[in-house]
Amino acid sequence: MKIVIVGNYNEKKAGANFYATVRKLGNGFTRNGHAVIAYSDRDVARTESAWGFGRAGPRKANRQLVDLARDFQPDLIVMMHADQIANDTLREIKGFLPELKIAGINLDPVFLSENPPRIRKLADVADITFITTAGETISQFATPTHRMAFMPNPTDRSVERLECFAETNQSVDLLCSIGSEKGTPWRADAMRALKAAVPEARYGFYGIDGKGPVFGARYFEAIADARMGLNLNRSDEDYLYSSDRLAQFAGNGLLVFVARSSGYGNIFSDDEFAFYDGADDLAQRLRHYLAHDDERRAVAEKGHAKYHALFNERIVARFIAEATFRRHVERDYAWPTTIYGG
Repeated sequence: MKIVIVGNYNEKKAGANFYATVRKLGNGFTRNGHAVIAYSDRDVARTESAWGFGRAGPRKANRQLVDLARDFQPDLIVMMHADQIANDTLREIKGFLPELKIAGINLDPVFLSENPPRIRKLADVADITFITTAGETISQFATPTHRMAFMPNPTDRSVERLECFAETNQSVDLLCSIGSEKGTPWRADAMRALKAAVPEARYGFYGIDGKGPVFGARYFEAIADARMGLNLNRSDEDYLYSSDRLAQFAGNGLLVFVARSSGYGNIFSDDEFAFYDGADDLAQRLRHYLAHDDERRAVAEKGHAKYHALFNERIVARFIAEATFRRHVERDYAWPTTIYGG
């Protein structure tokens, strides 16, 4: 199969987003035997606009995608937050490629105010959208012509290459990085409260108190220098929602603290993740693993192995292809595979 993945490859930051989901899924499709072309709509638009042509950038990005589709004739176009591409452009491509399938991939939580309009807009032309939230809540975006499905954040052994569980000389006990405390101040408050409750731990907290977030190789250096990671999402109440931080932490072998309310306890056990119920339980479990490093390493190793086994880039890419083309599911997936609509 021939696939075009349209998304933000963020070339302006060079290799800083080497661990982005768009790149890992490209690896997954390729390793599953498909021919894949990566198309960075924002980079094309940005390059054209840099010459001072105003709206010429988005027009160029749309026109070039049409040309790419004519020359490559893909079977599938995967749209990953490709905001520069207009629905009319996708309709034009479908006009000369009537068998083409279009799949959206949405990595943002449903509760973000700007996300539902984005999903509904693409639903006008896409066959299916995959989103990193599971359960009935995503059925609101399903229509007779557009389906919705959950997908987990994939990991990739060629990207998440660390094995932090094998090390004992890290200088940080607990790592957590958020983009900024402005949008979700409660997360920063929770991080500060944990530091106050367990002052004996050594923390690597980024995105708060004037310590900016880390990206690229510096981010992976921070992971390598940590024993455990706190997967603190903007909400832990939406079933199976998580940012890709979960894949980065578990995939690199940290012992990952995960809120039990997230629902991941239905897939992973207490021998694989450090599940917690509320702030007091989080503090208690952190103290436990500070005092039992051998147990920390054992649980982290099991979580690392299971995450790579269940949620690797090849399995997630295979599910996307099977669900999009309504093919028989070749294996049992570890996550909910209910497809709404259509």
